[in-house]
Amino acid sequence: MKKLLWTICFVPGLLMGQHLGFNGAGFFENYDDNAAQWMQDLNGSFTLRVPGGAISKFHDPYNNRNGWGMSEESVSNWFSRDGFDEDGQGADKWLRKVKEQPNISYLEQLVTMQQQFPAMRVLYVLNVLNSTPEANMQAIRYLKEHGVQVTGVEAGNEIYGKYARFEDYIKDFEPIFNMLDAEFPEISKGLVAGANLSRKELVKWNNDLAAYKGDYDAVILHYYYTSRELGAAYKMIEKVKYDPEQNFKQLDKAFEKASELMQEEDLIGKGLAYAEQQFPGKKIWITEWNTKPSDKLNNTILNGGWQFEQMMRYGNRIEYFLMHNGISPDKYGMISRSNSKFDSEKTALVRRMGYWSMQLALATKNAQPLERGKQIQIPSGRESVYWFSNMDAAYPAEVQFNPDQFRSVTVHYVGGNHLYSGAGYTGFMEKGSTRSYEVSCVRECPFTGELPGNAYGYIVWTPR
Repeated sequence: MKKLLWTICFVPGLLMGQHLGFNGAGFFENYDDNAAQWMQDLNGSFTLRVPGGAISKFHDPYNNRNGWGMSEESVSNWFSRDGFDEDGQGADKWLRKVKEQPNISYLEQLVTMQQQFPAMRVLYVLNVLNSTPEANMQAIRYLKEHGVQVTGVEAGNEIYGKYARFEDYIKDFEPIFNMLDAEFPEISKGLVAGANLSRKELVKWNNDLAAYKGDYDAVILHYYYTSRELGAAYKMIEKVKYDPEQNFKQLDKAFEKASELMQEEDLIGKGLAYAEQQFPGKKIWITEWNTKPSDKLNNTILNGGWQFEQMMRYGNRIEYFLMHNGISPDKYGMISRSNSKFDSEKTALVRRMGYWSMQLALATKNAQPLERGKQIQIPSGRESVYWFSNMDAAYPAEVQFNPDQFRSVTVHYVGGNHLYSGAGYTGFMEKGSTRSYEVSCVRECPFTGELPGNAYGYIVWTPR
């Protein structure tokens, strides 16, 4: 088998200046006391992007104080005027969401969350398409006045589908940016760029954005591995009546293929190289990223190992790196409701693979990479932390150190028997499958010199 150790990294101090976190799609609709407690285990040092996703074109939270501030009138007017939904769904979906809103405004929920998590940052997505500059500012004023750390704003979510020209976008975001500069100059401002360069209209959009001379701080990109990059592996994934006691050779082959393709494609790495060249001097915010559709790789060791590796490898190059997504009913969710078709817990929240990847990444600031084939000498007298993502069999690490000089050497990791091992329901499980919770915690044990297989995490050398 081809060796697949994802530890290519060049810069020490990986997470200095980086803000990890998650997209807020479905967040407050599913947030409960369990989620709050689990998020405490993330040390509270995360960034929450709200409102998440397509809902950014409908929210009006200050003037309509229920839920996301959506009204039937604004939704109906939008679809009668534009008929545009980036998710490919129509007005019925959004009219249903209007009725499902809770009585409490998410602005008030953000205030409460900031009190629970003092280190939390908020990246706020402006409604530049279906609102007014003053309405957006009212919401930001309310949050700032009540202590919420709004550190950045996004001018919409994937809004390039709405405009015929970049110049039309300017007319909608510039008035809000001007008001922000006057009232809250400390808030960073991000503009939407296009990640899919196979679309000629997005290449033109990016060229126009690069030529724009107005005041903004960052470009916003979304990256998803799809069948465009991983199609050969996706075709190999077959539905099975899953039993953790059985081995599924076809799934092994499919996930090994996906792992090879993910390394070869290096979607985010190549995207960063493009963005850094295309938008020199601008910070980069990746505010959605994952593999899609969610029923292919999500909630598996492979997906989690890739997520962890990306956060560690590219941490020093991305100011906001926000996974899709935080809490939701879908397998995308770091914290998610069990799938009602397959799992027995119909309403309870569970921690899925992305949660463990985020917990490990937040715990390993300033870690160094363990690179296969490169010998490492651990110095005595100070703590050392090294990270790894080993999508292959266990093997002896090429690490040299004097055990007498260290009080403990521990490995903290999540792992399983297979790359397709999961943290609950995964997409290849047929109805009637046995749920697999091979990953249900971060394991901690003495480091014996061998890196665990199908695993990712970090090793800590603690001096005497």
